[in-house]
Amino acid sequence: MAIGRLLVDEKRPAIKLGSHRKFPMRLYHFTSQEYGLEALRKQRLKIARIDELNDPFEFLGWNLRDREVRANLQAWKKQRNAEIGIICLSEKWRHPLLWGHYADKHKGIAIGFDVPDNGTYLKVKYRGQRVQPPQWHMLNDADLEGLLLTKFTAWKYEMEYRRFCRLDDSFQDGDLYFEPFSDTLRPAKVIVGYRSKVTRTELQTALGSDLLHVIRFKARPAYGKFSVVRNQNEKLWT
Repeated sequence: MAIGRLLVDEKRPAIKLGSHRKFPMRLYHFTSQEYGLEALRKQRLKIARIDELNDPFEFLGWNLRDREVRANLQAWKKQRNAEIGIICLSEKWRHPLLWGHYADKHKGIAIGFDVPDNGTYLKVKYRGQRVQPPQWHMLNDADLEGLLLTKFTAWKYEMEYRRFCRLDDSFQDGDLYFEPFSDTLRPAKVIVGYRSKVTRTELQTALGSDLLHVIRFKARPAYGKFSVVRNQNEKLWT
């Protein structure tokens, strides 16, 4: 895939969110209860900034012992931070660490989005070792794509997909940037963490009339394995 496509988030017209158009992939965004409900009410998802990501090795997957290479790559990362942001989603919702790390210790929610499988969302690759850098003046698309999509193997549990958004083309609210819900970011499911206090009524109010199609349920820890599952006892969620 050409690096230009990684850095260009083509705008597509929004669709009616209550429609039943289907996409090949469903990916999940984990967040706190407060920000999750706000995202549903305002029908938008916050775009992460590169310099705010929790992994300091982001975009620095090369061996940087060489001072010149290190300076060049750090400058390149700084420039990318000024130009693009990232929507980070996960392939699965059942992993306990995703809930513990990104959904306020199981007190938050996970929003499942139907998204197209056309290269808009790109799968992260996980490596155990940093790679030797190529010659800076000979960088190609594969080298840069590797920088954008490579993380340390310890993060593999995230099963992450990324969408790169140009900040100039994104909706800005104060110092934050957002991607509106649309045909490439269509909410389809809301999973409420088992420690969350959000009620059915509060969630329905946040969803409003535009998101009546969204499936919603409460989660719980599985009884026989280390996994998060749907709580089939609907009476436990008021």
